[in-house]
Amino acid sequence: MTSTEEYVQDATFASLPRTVRGMPLSLNSSPDGQKLLYCNGSSVYIRNIQNPKECEIYTEHANPTTVAKYSPSGFYVASGDQSGKIRIWDATQPTHILKAEYPILSGPIRDIAWSDDSKRIAVVGEGRERFGHVFLFDTGTSNGNLSGQSRAMSSIDFRPARPYRLVSSSEDNTVALFEGPPFKFLTLFHEHTRFAYCVRYNASGTLFASSGADGKVILYEGTSGQKEGELVDDQCKGVAHSGSVFALCWSPDGQHIATASGDKTIKIWDVVSKKLAKTFVIGKNVDDQQLCIVWTKVFLAGVSLSGFINILDLESGSVSKVLKGHNKPITALAVCSEKALAFTADFEGNISKFSHIKKEHIP
Repeated sequence: MTSTEEYVQDATFASLPRTVRGMPLSLNSSPDGQKLLYCNGSSVYIRNIQNPKECEIYTEHANPTTVAKYSPSGFYVASGDQSGKIRIWDATQPTHILKAEYPILSGPIRDIAWSDDSKRIAVVGEGRERFGHVFLFDTGTSNGNLSGQSRAMSSIDFRPARPYRLVSSSEDNTVALFEGPPFKFLTLFHEHTRFAYCVRYNASGTLFASSGADGKVILYEGTSGQKEGELVDDQCKGVAHSGSVFALCWSPDGQHIATASGDKTIKIWDVVSKKLAKTFVIGKNVDDQQLCIVWTKVFLAGVSLSGFINILDLESGSVSKVLKGHNKPITALAVCSEKALAFTADFEGNISKFSHIKKEHIP
């Protein structure tokens, strides 16, 4: 009688987000603020920030993934890839059953936004015929026209209240506002002198903000888009950061904005006074450039060019935890004689150490 041994998955040492120097990164969270959502290779990772060994991996994309975002209801995730396709799948079950797949653009998708009722999806990125599209989630039917910007669109967001608006940023240095539904071009803003990288509404929809490669962060009124002010650090010669501001996000209460920059810092701003409240200096090396930021009721986290996920402590103004690992293909694996530790090496020569017992990466 032959004996069989059953193997049970005990933990997942997840990949880090895939990063590209000089390009913003997509990092999002679940509606309850407990999980991080990011991409690497052809997969999407749903990672519990309180217990990082718990990670779900969606692997159904045929091309490298670029962005993924939860619906406000929390029931679905929309993920995009470099071929311009969007896949919408069930986020409540481990099987992640596909709801729909739509070919949206002819190039890589850069950002995705859901309407507050989880019925509409807006997508922007690169393409030949268009750089953005808005459609109904369940049927794929067009819900407007996102024309008006002349180069690839880098970011988009829905106003989370009526009257609905869409705001987008573009590599033509502009920020565009659309009204609807059905959505149509309303106006264009020329506040940035270099690429506009990120746009985000606050939770109430009264304000939105934009950031760009010129180091500026601009505040606008949520409905008309009238300029409300600019965030300026006195030590940065009239701008918010001394490097490109790749990403921004609002605090859950809408009173603060966090910005992530190529100057290797993350800054917290008071929206009412438009003053700098706190600065996190992540490091001094090129790999410490900050490419994205996400702020939930549970945590504030940014991602470095190295792929490391930095969990920030607002009280102390320091990095409380760093999630490390690999974001390039792993080429070698070795286990120590006591079977307690595993060592891995990746394509770029980085070596990591993992504990079998603690189920975590060891610095």
